[in-house]
Amino acid sequence: MNRLTSDKFFVALFLLFLAAMAGGTVIFALGMRDQTYVINDGVGYITQFINRPKYESHLQGLIFAFTFFIAGVLLAVVIMIPSGGAAGQFPVMSPPQPRQRSRVLPGATAAQQTAAQPAQPAPAPAQEPAAAMVVEEPAPPPPPPVPAKPDQPTRSVEEEVLAQNPDDLPRLESQDSRFEDTGEDDVVYGTGRVTDDSCWDFVQRHPDSAVKFLYRKTLDNKPLSTADEDIYRRWEQRGMTRAKIREIVLEIMGWKSLPDDFPHNIWRELRDQVFDMR
Repeated sequence: MNRLTSDKFFVALFLLFLAAMAGGTVIFALGMRDQTYVINDGVGYITQFINRPKYESHLQGLIFAFTFFIAGVLLAVVIMIPSGGAAGQFPVMSPPQPRQRSRVLPGATAAQQTAAQPAQPAPAPAQEPAAAMVVEEPAPPPPPPVPAKPDQPTRSVEEEVLAQNPDDLPRLESQDSRFEDTGEDDVVYGTGRVTDDSCWDFVQRHPDSAVKFLYRKTLDNKPLSTADEDIYRRWEQRGMTRAKIREIVLEIMGWKSLPDDFPHNIWRELRDQVFDMR
């Protein structure tokens, strides 16, 4: 079931719920009317009950159905109201302009002073004495800030995985019987060496753990806990590498390289693709 079909299913289910509540309101109201009748005792009209317990049960059902119908209508109105968008954003303030300073040149006439001044929309100021001319000169712009040099160059997950050398991983000791080739090759529950088939099965069954192992972060883009680091180190000792998981993820998703995105988004796309493949 793709995402569009899922959205249509939930919309149809919500409309069916509203129709059921509206129908229940009508049915309970008619049931209340059938359990009562009105008589005139000479003074006024009096309502008499045919079956008082049944009338009260219909009244409770009417209150329940009508309340949930109103709640569903309000929920639909809230969902259909568009967001504020650009109307709800704060206005962008323009940066302050640098102040201009004036330079007075002696020996200029009044006509030269008037011609040297730029045209202003405001009324013309009073003329200065004939012995001086005001020339406006813009202030020099401030030098651009120099960005701080990072201590270590940042690398993407794609570069980290491609730079990983499988020969640098710790080798299995012959005396350690926990990781023998005769053990179970399952990644999560096995004790033997991890094979390519078990890596494929691991990615399809546990896409969240595969993304965490590949990115060395949680799905919330936070550092892994010490327990998770120990588990992933044991998997690497059994033969599983980030390069293998990367190749499987790229083949499943049809990507040429890992996208520069948050682990949660990668896990969601991988989970949907695996679900569609099944």
